[in-house]
Amino acid sequence: MAEFKRQTFQLSTGKHIRLHGNSFFINRSLEIGEGFVPNIFSLFEEQSDGKTSRTVSNPHKLTSEELAELADYNIRLWLDLKDSIRSSGINNPKVFSRESIRGADGNSADPTPKYKREKPNSTKES
Repeated sequence: MAEFKRQTFQLSTGKHIRLHGNSFFINRSLEIGEGFVPNIFSLFEEQSDGKTSRTVSNPHKLTSEELAELADYNIRLWLDLKDSIRSSGINNPKVFSRESIRGADGNSADPTPKYKREKPNSTKES
């Protein structure tokens, strides 16, 4: 079973991933990265006069229901990644979703048109 110790994520296969911080993030396109700045909900430690005081940092004043919703959102992305890996494999660029986040009914909620990237120095005529 995978575990996180001393800024290292240890996989059951024996592989270690060294991190700068202490968390991962997953974004809407199912790309994974390292979350370094705990700026949504975190523990804030302050030291003054040799004493350490701890407080919860919640700058957006999220409720427990909102935090649960945020967790559900991220869990859904991880499950989407698993499904995408199963259907596309790990060497296929299609594993990464370029579609918008699913709505509550499972449909795409973003009507923004998607444009293909052009290759640099394209000889495409106007």
